[in-house]
Amino acid sequence: MANAEWERLKEALRQAATPEARKQAAEAMRRYLESQKGKGSKRTLVSLGYGKTYPHAIPLDEIPDELEKSPEFFELMGRIVKEK
Repeated sequence: MANAEWERLKEALRQAATPEARKQAAEAMRRYLESQKGKGSKRTLVSLGYGKTYPHAIPLDEIPDELEKSPEFFELMGRIVKEK
């Protein structure tokens, strides 16, 4: 099930950074994180980007909120799934 949730998240992140797409990505990330509960310690995403409008270290459980409110963060996450 976690793999299916990950695929849904990737598809949501491949869309243009519209408010609706950001909301879909946030919901997909919430479902993915829910499927990962109890699998290790509390994880944090760290970005070494300088001068960005989003936080540089963000706990995974806060990513959905950041996806929804920040187009720049949405684009960063989208680059992760678009790169091969």
